[in-house]
Amino acid sequence: MSLLSPYLAAHGISVSWKHKTGNDGNDDTYATSTITVLWAHGAKVVRTAQGEELACQAVVKCEAAVEAGDVLTKDGRDWPVLGLVSASYDGSMRSVALGGSRSGVA
Repeated sequence: MSLLSPYLAAHGISVSWKHKTGNDGNDDTYATSTITVLWAHGAKVVRTAQGEELACQAVVKCEAAVEAGDVLTKDGRDWPVLGLVSASYDGSMRSVALGGSRSGVA
């Protein structure tokens, strides 16, 4: 449990999280699960934990290990994860930048 937990319980929304789990020798393999996030829309430029500047369409705060290359699905629209903006010292809270949404399933 992190400091974010009470906010997620009170104000969080459920989204689908598609994340890479490995490689079967030919293709990457993925798993999909449901996570709760705090979602903030708004186009802006953010700096990632690695110092890279990203133009993003939304920022999400969560407790899951979401990372660049993953996809979050909200209201039937896919949002690619562009990069990690910040993480707590123990990794229990993360902020990630999302690219523009597109319809369909990733």
